[in-house]
Amino acid sequence: MAAGYSREFLISAFLSRFVSLPTEKFEALEAMAERFYDEVGRDKFRVYGSLDADAIKVAKASGFCT
Repeated sequence: MAAGYSREFLISAFLSRFVSLPTEKFEALEAMAERFYDEVGRDKFRVYGSLDADAIKVAKASGFCT
């Protein structure tokens, strides 16, 4: 299921949907996403974060993730 995406990439892909949040809320969401990734791992993070192949394509196209 999961390609070889790094932790940082997957967290960035998840966060790319929320760039319009105020800075304080975005930073809190980022910290939450990092903790959650560490708790559940890559594969479950992709499932729970709805990061399927199409979502990854959209995130890459947004330019937010590298």
